[in-house]
Amino acid sequence: MASQLQTNPFDARRTAADGVVLGFPLLLVDAVRRTHPVGMNQILALPGECSVITPGLADDDDLVVRASAWIDLSDGPMLLALPNLGGRYWAISLFDAWGRRIGRVDPRTHQRGVDLVLAGPGWRGEAPKDAVARRAPSDLVWAVVRIAARSPGDRDFAQGLLEKLALGPAEPPGAPLRALSGQVDAPLQPALDALTTLSPHRLFHHLARLLARYPDTERLDTAALAEIGLTPGKAFHLPEDSVIRDALTLGAADGFARVIHDQGPAEATIWRNVLSGAPDGSAAATLANLGAAAAEDIQQWVCDCDRDGRPLIGSEPYVVRFAPGAAPPVDGFWTLSLASRSPSGALRAGRQLIDSRTALELDPDGALTLRIDHQPAEPTANWLAAPPGRLRLRLKLYWPKASALDGGWRPPEPERVGGARRSSTAQTENRETRL
Repeated sequence: MASQLQTNPFDARRTAADGVVLGFPLLLVDAVRRTHPVGMNQILALPGECSVITPGLADDDDLVVRASAWIDLSDGPMLLALPNLGGRYWAISLFDAWGRRIGRVDPRTHQRGVDLVLAGPGWRGEAPKDAVARRAPSDLVWAVVRIAARSPGDRDFAQGLLEKLALGPAEPPGAPLRALSGQVDAPLQPALDALTTLSPHRLFHHLARLLARYPDTERLDTAALAEIGLTPGKAFHLPEDSVIRDALTLGAADGFARVIHDQGPAEATIWRNVLSGAPDGSAAATLANLGAAAAEDIQQWVCDCDRDGRPLIGSEPYVVRFAPGAAPPVDGFWTLSLASRSPSGALRAGRQLIDSRTALELDPDGALTLRIDHQPAEPTANWLAAPPGRLRLRLKLYWPKASALDGGWRPPEPERVGGARRSSTAQTENRETRL
């Protein structure tokens, strides 16, 4: 321990906070990996509700089934085989050890399934003919596979398609592949909570080990961490000085707070694009987007307020009206769903949604009006049932067109129907379920 830190806890606290922010993506990826069963190179089905694993897996669409595979490339390239899924929507998202998106594959370019070869940074060779190759900057890759059912009746069949996924060594050609191995159970403790509750000793010791295993010297300067005794690959020991130990504890908490509350520049709009917040590669972006599909596969918009800036409340009726010809621009389909906040603040996902693949009714002028209401509304196909409490709308575009990706299209703002609140309890709900 540097002698200057024994008399300068302020520097120790600042450096500890900077170290947590710097290493957060690496730490979070490892924490998410630990929510899975022990063992690499196996394909596992993800549970229906797995936002507890990482926020990027927060899917509110029951028609999308998912699988997860943690892939070790240290012994050579691996082959992930996806069968022909018969025209269903599917996507593969790939992340490295630092939570950076390193590639994606979807059926718009691969109509009849795909053999995906993943190679680590040190591999030299050629991928098998007709295979799609992706090189990872680390020897660890997380693959998330999404497959969409065509209807509720097709969901079991889509779930069965996960069993046709296969993973194994790419060399030698023809090596046996391993099919679906089981399922990931939702953890009792979210990965983020498991990380933030670590003691400073365990946290920085763990970070030192990960930095040595998955170095990123080209982008990150870890030299400053030596000021608190953290050296990649070496055991971390807390200083004997209790004042410095307390400073490291406070610094770790400061670092986590900076990550969790850094949402990037706020948009001056009612709807927010989920993947357009913090800068790509930052700790905050990793927290929000780790495990999420790429924007080219699923563009997600969320909304907490009506057009007048008032919070959305389940006891109030709202309409979202798409002008003629201005429905969500997609090559696939789109869904509108919502979630509510319990008095404890927990986000409860709604199990209902409006799906563009169903027979939605247009207005006489060709517009599409959707109604969010606690009470039934006609036509029922255009009605989204709202529970009491604060609401959050979530609009998801599967395979969005260029007009959505380049910012030329935005969702219309929700409009509250009527001038007065329907229920005298609305204000109570607003106060007790603050987002």
